Amino acid sequence: MAPFFKLAEIAADACADHATIIRQMRAGACDGILVRGVYTPADCATLCERLEAEQHGLPRTDFPPVMRAFFLGMNLNLTHPDLRAYFAAVPGFAQGLTRLCAGMDDLQPRLTGLFSALDGGRRYQPAPGPQPGLSHMFTTIRAHRPGGFIPPHFDSEQALRASYRFINQAISGDIFSFVLGLSIAETGGALEIFNIKHDGQAWQMSDHGRNAADIPLQGVDHISLRLAPGDLVLFNSGRFLHRVVPVGGTRTRWTVCSFMAEARDGQSVHCWG
Repeated sequence: MAPFFKLAEIAADACADHATIIRQMRAGACDGILVRGVYTPADCATLCERLEAEQHGLPRTDFPPVMRAFFLGMNLNLTHPDLRAYFAAVPGFAQGLTRLCAGMDDLQPRLTGLFSALDGGRRYQPAPGPQPGLSHMFTTIRAHRPGGFIPPHFDSEQALRASYRFINQAISGDIFSFVLGLSIAETGGALEIFNIKHDGQAWQMSDHGRNAADIPLQGVDHISLRLAPGDLVLFNSGRFLHRVVPVGGTRTRWTVCSFMAEARDGQSVHCWG
């Protein structure tokens, strides 16, 4: 492991023994947490089969065509800023996740329970919407086809978008994110995290403004993570520059991904896809 990035490794069934590890990560004592065995390889294979067969009814959002990828769920970066269609789709999205996970632990309670155990019992929940009883989607599922990639970026860039106005009203502090692997590419498809931290400049996403994808990376120290099916990594994606390198081979790289940040009252953590 690169010396700049301290990664704590924990078994999913031992999360209760590490109740302060997320607090330590926020304080900088470690930079990321790798949780092994969130789902079994057999469960991950079943989930991927259902995803490929579209046995879920989840809404689809496409990345720009050059990235050869799409979301299941609605990503705020690619959603109309009035958010009407987004919030109208939230109940169906939750139902689709439940259908997808039939016969195994449902994604949202499984993951929020693990994060809560790693954070001293603090509640993890979907970020609130514009009115009581309305929330954001807890997560999205991502499909990277052969050749699919995500360019270098900081997730703190997202807060500059109009579609994040309700998120911005509800959170404070850094944006963290998790990636749960459901399948692994034959080659490539690694999450790379670089020894470059957000410097306070107004870096933008790749569609306008200063593009973080233009930062020179040759020779920059980095780590490369190819998650085994069922493993999850959580890290400060708002501060660390990161990317997904092109997927090689013929298989789709399926992952579950969310962003999260502390609620302004400090009593809970809000998550969104």
